[in-house]
Order: sequence, then C-alpha cells, then structure tokens
Amino acid sequence: MSTVMAALLVTLLTSCLTSALSHQFTIVGGAAAAVAYTVAALISPRARLHPIFLFCAASLTVLVLVSSEVNTNDMPGTIHIFSCYIATLALAVSTPDLSKFCRWVIFCNNILLTSFVMVQVLRNPSLKAWSIENPSGASNLMAAQINMTLPFVLMKIHDSREQRKLMWILLLGLNCLAVMAIMSRNGLGTMLIILTLYTLFNHKSLSVFLVSSILLLMRFLDEIMQIQFIHLLLIRFRIIGYKSMAPRSLIWEIAFHHIRENPWLGVGPGRPRKYLEVIDIYHAHNDIIQVAMETGVLSSALYTVMIGLLLSMPLLSLRRDRRTFMACLPILAYFAYSWTGCPLGLPPATLLLAVCVNEARLQMSSRNTEQQTQLQRRSTQRTASVLPPIPGKLRSQL
Repeated sequence: MSTVMAALLVTLLTSCLTSALSHQFTIVGGAAAAVAYTVAALISPRARLHPIFLFCAASLTVLVLVSSEVNTNDMPGTIHIFSCYIATLALAVSTPDLSKFCRWVIFCNNILLTSFVMVQVLRNPSLKAWSIENPSGASNLMAAQINMTLPFVLMKIHDSREQRKLMWILLLGLNCLAVMAIMSRNGLGTMLIILTLYTLFNHKSLSVFLVSSILLLMRFLDEIMQIQFIHLLLIRFRIIGYKSMAPRSLIWEIAFHHIRENPWLGVGPGRPRKYLEVIDIYHAHNDIIQVAMETGVLSSALYTVMIGLLLSMPLLSLRRDRRTFMACLPILAYFAYSWTGCPLGLPPATLLLAVCVNEARLQMSSRNTEQQTQLQRRSTQRTASVLPPIPGKLRSQL
C-alpha cells in the first residue's frame, strides 16, 4: 500500500498538475522527488550504478552553480535550473526493487493525463490548438508523456486476456484521442511513429504493405490534398497553412548568437528567458540548445552524452524481442519532444523519464540473462552429446 500511495503522490508531480497550486513547488518538489528516488534506488540490495550518467549529472549541477556565480545570476533562476539539472541524477541508477513503484507511476500518469485531457474535451468539444491546458503551461508535454507511457499499455494488451484485454484496448483508444485533442504536431507524429514501429516489428508482410501505401500516398498527394475535408483537417492540425510568429529558425538563431557570445558558461541560469522574450518566447525550444545557452557548451556536451547513451538503448533493442523494444520506446518519445520543446526545464518530466528508463534497463538485462541461460544450456547439451556414455557398472559405483 505504501508503494501505491508513493506512486500516486509522485504522479501528481510528474503530471505537473500540482502547478495548479504552486508552480515553484512542482519544480523544487520534482527535483526533491528525483533525488529521493535516486537514494532509494542506491540503497536497494540489487542496485546498479551507471557511472557515466552519475558523472554527467554531477558535473551539470556543479556547472550551473559556477555559471550562476560568474554571471552574478539571481537566486530564483539558479534554484530553478539547479533543480532541473540535479533531477538527472535519477538516470544514474536502476534497480528491480523499484519496478513495482515505476509501473504504478507509469500507468497512473497515463490514466490521469488522459482523463484530464478528455474532461477538457467534453467541456469544450471544438478542436483547436492550445485549447487543452496544463497548469504548468506545458500543454504539449502532456502529449509527450502519454506517448511515453503508451508502449506499456501496448504490452499490457499482449499480457492480458478477455475482459482485461478489452479494457487496455479501450485505454489505448482514449490515449490516442487525448493526444489528438491536444493538437500537438510533435505529439501526433510521435504517436504515429510508436504505433508504426510496434506494428512493423516482426511483421514483414505488413511492413511491405504500409511502405507501399505510403509511397502510393506520396504519389497522389496533390490529388488527395484537393479533397476539402482532408484539406480543412490538415489546416486545423496546423500541418499546412500555419505561420508561426516565432519560428524555430528565428529562436535558434537568437540562441546561437548568445552561445557564440558566451560559449563556456552561457548567459546564466534562467537568463535565456530575458533574451528570448523579445519574440514572446521563454525557452529555446530544444533541450541541447537551451543548456548550451544557459550554462555553456560544456554542459551541453555532457547532456548530449547522456542523450546519446539513452538513445542507443532503442537501437540495441531492435535486434531483440518486441517486448524489449517496446520498453525502450518511451526514450524516443521523450527526446522527440525535447527536439522542439524543453522538458528538461521541468524536473518532474525528467523523473518520469528516469522511471521509464529503469523499466527499459530491467527488460534489457532480463533478456540478456535469458540469452546467457540458453547459451549455457546449449553448451551443456553439446558437452553431454560429445562425452562417451558411462557403462552401467561404473555408473552404479559413481
């Protein structure tokens, strides 16, 4: 019961719904929860430390303090970014002892965020961009977090039978509707990628059909675009006919200017908002660029190393079974959003990533153990087949 209660409390943080009461509490509380999770994982009997992640996370927390001191930064900005960076410590450890807690956090987030979105849809059924709100102000992050938990729902569908399976299928449908209702282009694209990768894994004939369909769609794209319903639908989802007042190219151009001016320690924690508010933007819409602008290229390099190591997990799992591959897909969902958003700026989002990464690591390690066991059995069988049979009289003496 204590595990369930702890998971429910953490879910309120990771969903960022606590920002309805206090956004500062969400930031600091999310960082504190991430540190508590790290300590709990470290003291568990079967803990596994990942030294590179520990080094990178610890270095980031030191660099943010150095950058704040050099740039004579204000205290609130330093506390905010320090909280964001220290939350990455949760990525430095994994343990099967916290697997139950992690699973509860994953599914509670999925159900809570989906319910939160669907309630807003029922109140205002007109689909419009930014009509779905999150108390933290990061509405698109909800779509990313639903996508992060979506693979675990798919695994539940495979594991369940009869009525329970129908319940998980219903939840999957609601997840897809919620992501569509948020009207996040990144969220929609990521959801389609996850579902496509899930469908194509070990389905060669279906993959040929889907690839052929995509090629056919590209061939007749102009004709299809002339259909009024499809044309209006693409406009509504901002896929065509949408002109942003502050495109990514402009945001990144301003950010790169300040990175060139302050390459080593950045402009200071929290200060990018000051330089970007001239175009009514408060972050660089890319985690790597945001870190480089805030605390320097060295911090950005350390964070990039962490990203690279995490993204290698889905690539390595491609050669394994589908269950292992699905467990690693939340990493893709998170970093797909971080390419155009800034989830690192919310420590609870980093904690949810760490929870998903823990499950992915456990799935990969359990698969490795199974493969080693199978190899040992085969080796034993080969040895037994090569050795000559023992005579009956000698066998009785033995």
